[in-house]
Amino acid sequence: MTSRAASTAEHRTVRPGGRAVLSLSMVLAFLGAGLGAGAGEAQAGWTTPESPATASVTAGTLGVTLTGFPALQAVYSSAALAVTAPVSVTNTGTVPAPYTLTLAAQTATALASAVEVRAWSVASATNCTATTTTAGTPGRTWVTVGPLTGTLAPGASAVYCVRSSVTQAQRFALVAGSVTATATLTAAQGNWTGTATASAPQSMADTLTPGAPTAAAATDSSITLAWTAPADTAAVTGYRILRDSVVIATVPAANRTFTDLALTVATRHSYTVQAVDSASPVDVSPASPAGILSTTGRTATGWYSIRNTTSQLCVDGEAAATAEGTALISFPCKTAGAGNQNWQFVATGAYVRVAARYAPTLFWDSANTTASILRGTARTNSQQWTVVEIAPGSGTFLFRNRNNMCLDVAGGTTATGNPQLRVAACDGSALQAFTLTNGG
Repeated sequence: MTSRAASTAEHRTVRPGGRAVLSLSMVLAFLGAGLGAGAGEAQAGWTTPESPATASVTAGTLGVTLTGFPALQAVYSSAALAVTAPVSVTNTGTVPAPYTLTLAAQTATALASAVEVRAWSVASATNCTATTTTAGTPGRTWVTVGPLTGTLAPGASAVYCVRSSVTQAQRFALVAGSVTATATLTAAQGNWTGTATASAPQSMADTLTPGAPTAAAATDSSITLAWTAPADTAAVTGYRILRDSVVIATVPAANRTFTDLALTVATRHSYTVQAVDSASPVDVSPASPAGILSTTGRTATGWYSIRNTTSQLCVDGEAAATAEGTALISFPCKTAGAGNQNWQFVATGAYVRVAARYAPTLFWDSANTTASILRGTARTNSQQWTVVEIAPGSGTFLFRNRNNMCLDVAGGTTATGNPQLRVAACDGSALQAFTLTNGG
């Protein structure tokens, strides 16, 4: 800080009667040094206008120290929801010191705007402990707490009890959040000011995020997930499970497994888990790292519904008719009475025949390219199929017969108005892409 030494200058003036008068031009300076973060001394000086004087020059100093603020450094957790510290301002100079103590956030982060901050005057540092009854203005944060002001006599001190706190519920939304709280002390006298600063980093412990889910078991239609509990479960009442970023279930905190059912065959999914506090509104932690898990492939004994990815209709034996030549059609997928939409893959050498559950002696057949039907056994190439996975983990398949033609939904229309399937040159289009779901 720039300082100016006190100085005097004499001027002699002759007045009537021969009497000499001594006039002094006086500059009074207060010298000081800047403060470091946390504690130190701020000093400054001022200048008075020229005035006559007949006495000696008097010099003074302006000095103020700020201590205690770094003790507000904190990592919030369920066991440490608040931090309290006495912050002291002391006049170390020889003249009165008007001051302003400003509490704030270095940057207005989410945590800065959420932490409640209270500051109130106390008689001494011993009156400011973690168990001291909270006073001060409620509802303030590091962004809005505002300044504290006063004037200190030489050698006097002011002590403020500063407490910052969060709630259990806030911990969920603010996991891993941070703020650097700051204290800025300004002392002023005349034309000079001195400034001291201190800081205290605060953060929210990342102890609520569960571990990444793993596959405890898997079938062609289900995946059983398991995950580890977060490090801090004090306020955790349950877990929310997300598949491909969509919430699919919530389980009690005592359960750290979940079985996801009715999945398609050989399909890869991304699972995450969030810890939940069932307060109103519900609070949730950040999502766990993702677990990429998959159902298994089809089995030789399973009965499967087969859905086209474009039409979202299922392969159906029209009207559940058992006669040879029954049309193979696209029809809305059923949840009950779906025997004529369930199909089994019966091995025949390197190929499979696709049998109807409601009529196990009828098989997919495409004797021509325009209309696929159901027929009995003894058909050759047109009844022999390979089930080809389009891409690993996609859960989508094409059905290619021994004539190297693929099942396709863009056929004609039956006499009753239903869209009939056909076979066509394999082109990789969505018209030839299907998913498989175990029908039980």
